[in-house]
Amino acid sequence: MALNDTLNQIMGWPPKKKFALVLIVLFSIALMSAIMFWSQRIDYQVLYSNLSPEDAGQVVNKLKEMKVPFQVEGNAIYVQGNKVYELRLDMAGQGIPQGGGVGYEIFDKTQIGVTEFVQRLNYIRALQGELTRTIQQLAEVDKARLHIAIPEKTIFTEKEEKPTASVVLKLKPGRVLSQGQIGGIVHLVSSSIEGLLPQNVTVIDNMGNLLSKPSAGEALTDAKQNEYQRTVDKDYENRLQSMLEGIVGRNKAIVRVATKIDFTQVERTEEKFDPDTPAVRNEQSVQEKSGGGQGGGIPGVLSNQPGQQASSAGSSSSSSSQKQSSNISYEISRSVSKIIQPRGEVKSVSVAVLVDGTYKKEKDKNVFIPRAEADLKKYADIVRAAIGYNKDRGDQVIVENVPFETAVEEMPKEKTDFLQIGLSLLRYIVPLIGVLLVLLLVIKPLIEVMKAIKPLPVLTLPTEIAAPVHTAVKPHVTEEQLLKEEVLGIVKQDPRRAAGIVKEWLSE
Repeated sequence: MALNDTLNQIMGWPPKKKFALVLIVLFSIALMSAIMFWSQRIDYQVLYSNLSPEDAGQVVNKLKEMKVPFQVEGNAIYVQGNKVYELRLDMAGQGIPQGGGVGYEIFDKTQIGVTEFVQRLNYIRALQGELTRTIQQLAEVDKARLHIAIPEKTIFTEKEEKPTASVVLKLKPGRVLSQGQIGGIVHLVSSSIEGLLPQNVTVIDNMGNLLSKPSAGEALTDAKQNEYQRTVDKDYENRLQSMLEGIVGRNKAIVRVATKIDFTQVERTEEKFDPDTPAVRNEQSVQEKSGGGQGGGIPGVLSNQPGQQASSAGSSSSSSSQKQSSNISYEISRSVSKIIQPRGEVKSVSVAVLVDGTYKKEKDKNVFIPRAEADLKKYADIVRAAIGYNKDRGDQVIVENVPFETAVEEMPKEKTDFLQIGLSLLRYIVPLIGVLLVLLLVIKPLIEVMKAIKPLPVLTLPTEIAAPVHTAVKPHVTEEQLLKEEVLGIVKQDPRRAAGIVKEWLSE
């Protein structure tokens, strides 16, 4: 009976109230359905992201083979949250993802009938893949690609060519490689390949900018000169900025450096003479000795004739001679030297430093307090020592104390990963909140409506009207029909009195 009475009461509501009730019921059903669907859905988390197309294909094929539910959104692969670490360990044991091409695992499978050319090509591929994986371990590098050219060996050494290599880097947003890191990549590649010299390794970024320094014999273009000078200036600025911020505080100093670099390469030959230390250039010594005895004249026909022997005998005599000479040439000592001045020599350095002061809060305002002159002089001395200040070459250092317009923002502290914890808690809190809302917004109002329903008023007639009425009880007639017949009889007997009773009912 109570349910019928409630339905009769609702049917008697105005149309607007009925429409509002229908909307509340539909909203409650939709809310409960959404809560049930959300609470029962699979919690997907990132398994891998930013994979190469080859690696992503291998991961997807492996997940299909293992019959693991997954989703692909953009460049990320999602799996169930409770299986992320298990799947990563499982795939890492199988060498998936490879992370930059094929490595030495290409030789794990023995192949029969492989030619020497294919074997050499596989070796180059494996070497490229292993070096690419190593380079991608750098925090600043997002992706890397390596190209190696190894010429074939020949028995003619004069025609032997050296191997070369090129490295293409895609850096993470906002990251920059220092010259030291670039040099480390160059030496890593050159040390991993037999016969590869560091000057034969070229490193560029994904925008086509040359990152590695040119070799000694390579001419610098205007663009390369400007890039090199900006790199030198930035290196000075970073070192001075970090040093000053350690003294005055973070974001309390601004450093700008301008260097003057000489890009000309000069080759000079010097020849020096030392007159104090003469050197022997040439020494010549000659010795000559001669001696004689009794002579018999001039040999020949005349000396054998009679009468000629006596005269010739009278003219003979004994003779002896000795001669010695020495010739020494001296020359002043001389030294010859060949000097090549390096390209990119820093000729002068100019540094400008702006230092913020301290602040004192007065009446809800920050009042600037300048730093002492002794402090500024100390900062200038530190800067001079850091750059190797040389007055003769025209170095300049200027340190000024000025108020910074913007307030110094503190660096955000490292936060714990509360997002994942919050999502896990919401998985249980949201259904509870939904149930409470349904109870408060739907069930409770319906209960109040049911309580507010009044029972049908009992028909009570005045005694003076009801007395003369005598109705015989008919068989098989309900009490409601009897009451209806009595009311109709009273209305017929005294219509005015019946109208007054109905009016009182309506007023109640």
